[in-house]
Amino acid sequence: MKPNIAIITSGYLPLPPVKGGAVENLVQLLANENEQKNKLDLTIFSIYDKNAKDESVNYKNTHYVFIKIPVIIQYLDLIIYFIFKNIFRKKNISSYRYIVQRLYFINNVSKHISDITYDKLVIENHPTLLSVLRTRKNFLKYKGRYYYHAHNEITNEFGNHKYLINVKKFICVSQFIADSISEKLGIKNKTKFVILRNKVDEQKFRSITEEQRKKFKVKYNIPDDHIIFTFSGRLNPEKGIKELLLAYKKARPKKSKLIIAGGYFFGSNLKSTFEAELAKISKDISKDIIFTGNIDYKDMPCLYAISDVMVLPSIWNDPAPLTVIESITAGKPLITTYSGGIPEYVDTNDAIILPIDNVLISNLTKAIIKIASQEQVRNKLAMAAKRESKIWTKISFYNDFVRIINSK
Repeated sequence: MKPNIAIITSGYLPLPPVKGGAVENLVQLLANENEQKNKLDLTIFSIYDKNAKDESVNYKNTHYVFIKIPVIIQYLDLIIYFIFKNIFRKKNISSYRYIVQRLYFINNVSKHISDITYDKLVIENHPTLLSVLRTRKNFLKYKGRYYYHAHNEITNEFGNHKYLINVKKFICVSQFIADSISEKLGIKNKTKFVILRNKVDEQKFRSITEEQRKKFKVKYNIPDDHIIFTFSGRLNPEKGIKELLLAYKKARPKKSKLIIAGGYFFGSNLKSTFEAELAKISKDISKDIIFTGNIDYKDMPCLYAISDVMVLPSIWNDPAPLTVIESITAGKPLITTYSGGIPEYVDTNDAIILPIDNVLISNLTKAIIKIASQEQVRNKLAMAAKRESKIWTKISFYNDFVRIINSK
């Protein structure tokens, strides 16, 4: 009999991931593969979204439970967001965008998992979601049967220390994350941690036609005879986008463009002062910079297909950024940093990896000049990426997840 697994997602982006989201797309990858392999009886908890619900009916082996957020809750969150942004002037303002919504989501999920019994729970990436175990005796009901899928370091336990230290397994995207959580929570038992390396749908990133490439280039007015450097991700300071812009201004490779694909907070309309700063930096070279804003995830393979070099100069402990995984899967050269879990996914054969230090901008400049001027370097990195990515498959991700869930 198939195990009955419930996956509890963020509470602010829907699944299927019609509005994007890195974690959401990884969860959906499991659902997609489960349609083919049918090894799990999956339930996925998601906030309500009409487009997501319409898409969910196509899945036979996954049951989506949608929780609709009342209008009053949405208004309360807007008020809270306004106060923290304009009165308290908080820097990481996205953290205050969906506070009440998440609490409402958690309460509804808590009631559902109390009423219906699942074999195991998988809690996705945020300690607040462990609050589903607080009420209705859910902790006793699911003790020894819930997992925490860790995509990031745990910086705040939100009062859920008891539930964190009692998880069956921490499913971590990198050894870096496993070590960080082990130290943070004081857990010495290493068997509590297992590594599940992120993957993407390799077929989507390797099968873009020439016609699709041309249409995408026309859409963003990208010339055919230029070398295209591309940054993809949220426009947050820790992603190193400011350092990249400053380095690109210094390098200014002839016949090149820099694509900046992404926004401050996924597909939302949130803007930040940091984005204004980026616009100011790039003002005098604006003809060479293409800000696309958020790109629909289904179009991301086209972005990689038209790019010659991907650049992700993270300056924080990046656990396992999808840009790195997507770059290698697409067989693209990569410039990145020795950051968090990144060195667990790439090495110097398929990427130029730079230390995070006070000469990062200078080293980025040199790397951009080198890779722009030396086609053989680009080709060598691309070939190595293609070789490495042969084993980077969605089915391996699914099989590893099933093995972890079924292990004792």
